[in-house]
Amino acid sequence: MNIFEWITANWELVGICFGILVNAAGLAYNIYKFCCTGRLKALQNMSALFEAAREYELQAEQFEGYTSAEKLNYVLSRLRVLAADLGCEFNEEELIARIESDIAYSKGVNGASKSDTLE
Repeated sequence: MNIFEWITANWELVGICFGILVNAAGLAYNIYKFCCTGRLKALQNMSALFEAAREYELQAEQFEGYTSAEKLNYVLSRLRVLAADLGCEFNEEELIARIESDIAYSKGVNGASKSDTLE
């Protein structure tokens, strides 16, 4: 049996293999394009900002005489400086939403742990 007979007998398998190869090449191209356009660096910068926001929140919680708005302004001002150092875009609305969700989550966890210890 020669190659041509095998291909005509197994044309579905050949089509599937060809489709897999084309999709693998497309995936490799998209990964290369993603890394080269700077999106990877932007994601790393946003991740660094979110991690720094948690650290700055902990620092702000140690301030005794500050209101919650002043603590938020402290965190945001520190994040603006970090964003300028990293050379990335500072999206204030997204960061405020992230900070507020972190605070709500920590209040929920702290409230649950206090009610567990009281019982």
